Amino acid sequence: MRISIDFGITVIDSLAQESNGNLQHHMMLSEREPDELLINEILNNLDIKEDIKHISLTGGKHKNIGNSLNGIPVTHVNEVDAIGEGAVRLSGVDKSKPSIIVSAGSGTACILSKDNEFIHCSGTGIGGGTVLGLSKLLLNTSDPEEIGLLAKQGNTNGVDLIIEDVVSGPIGLLPKDTTAVNFGRVSKTKELPSREDIAAGIINLVGQTAARIATSVALTYQATDIIVVGRTPTFDNLRSSLEQAALITNFTPHFPKNGEYASALGALIIGNK
Repeated sequence: MRISIDFGITVIDSLAQESNGNLQHHMMLSEREPDELLINEILNNLDIKEDIKHISLTGGKHKNIGNSLNGIPVTHVNEVDAIGEGAVRLSGVDKSKPSIIVSAGSGTACILSKDNEFIHCSGTGIGGGTVLGLSKLLLNTSDPEEIGLLAKQGNTNGVDLIIEDVVSGPIGLLPKDTTAVNFGRVSKTKELPSREDIAAGIINLVGQTAARIATSVALTYQATDIIVVGRTPTFDNLRSSLEQAALITNFTPHFPKNGEYASALGALIIGNK
């Protein structure tokens, strides 16, 4: 059996690969820095039925751990390579051709996949962590499930200005209901928006920002595929923003199944080489 662990800022993802190739995934909240006790705790949470032959580590401060653990060899995998390998494997996109991988986690990273190499080419500190932080300040909650439920019940038009609110006609190919000013409506109305509309506005702000950066990077590097992986409360909005942008640009968005553990999978793939 081979193990991989991705130490994220918010969540730790681990994979166990059995000798028959079957994968077992486990997730837990990230509440302390990596150490041997934490890894043993993670291993105890996995249903391990075979001897562990190898452990691959990536993300966060994975280098806190040495090159062996309980006599088991440990490989440290660069996070960019781990995200890239995992995203390409899950999406099935040809990694010899230019594509942009968007890792939507606590922040947002953009990775160029080209000629079988992965290069960090852009990103932003805005991401899922921003959603949680702003929600804590504005809604007095940082619970992703509660934020998501509020957002589904809300309407971004309660806080945002759209194009038809600020100009008399369309702008280029942008639909008239495209966001013109995030939270721009709030300063123009006397009544404060509902908690639901605020939640929807926060997620819209973060999702659209990540999508704009991803599409700009794709155009810069002439990539025709954008692969989105990671675990973030903005994921649904990021999907809709990218799909809308795809209608007016020449790229194809991919949202592979199991994208939440792409980095752990990439570390496992590299560790097996």
